[in-house]
Amino acid sequence: MKKFLLADDHHVVRSGLGLIIKEEFSDAEIDECSNGDCVWNKVQGTEYDLVVLDITMPATDSIRLLKNIFTLRPNQKVMIFTVSQVGVYAKKYLALGVKGFINKEAEPSEIRLGIAAILSNRRYLGSDMKHILTLEDIDNQASSPFDQLTGRELEVMNHLVDGKNVSEIAELLSLHISTISTHKANVMQKLDVSNVVELIKTVQLFNQ
Repeated sequence: MKKFLLADDHHVVRSGLGLIIKEEFSDAEIDECSNGDCVWNKVQGTEYDLVVLDITMPATDSIRLLKNIFTLRPNQKVMIFTVSQVGVYAKKYLALGVKGFINKEAEPSEIRLGIAAILSNRRYLGSDMKHILTLEDIDNQASSPFDQLTGRELEVMNHLVDGKNVSEIAELLSLHISTISTHKANVMQKLDVSNVVELIKTVQLFNQ
């Protein structure tokens, strides 16, 4: 019997993903989480065949969470499942040790393919990423302008690109507005952009 942990702050996403998994593994045991604290507690107490993780859940430092998971369980299989700018995030998260990265807009057939690959101990990139990044790029440490950003800066950048302001991001991540403002300034400086419009264009260009 396979054990899965599905982590996403939207119940409908967890339910839909659970249905896809049940089609392949009818006897699968599925646990669910809506935030990083829940994920960490579950992983400490249970060995999962696969953890499916959204990297932009509220009040979740996904980089730190993944580092903690892999410190505790070095062989844990993790698939990142998100609507975030996949080309921007992929290299950093795969380099941490995750096995796969799939966009939530992927067809169920591709999600099943990705899960099967990861369960077979192979890495998997979604079809929308293969023109941006290859697994060889990960191994060879190919550079991108986003590599210099920290995990938290990437999260803040993603929310900015999604149209959220500093106050909204601070509330989502449970951080002070001044902290988010500092992260925003660091993102702008590191990517050599002067406003959010330029930031969005930079991200879009990289993901084309």
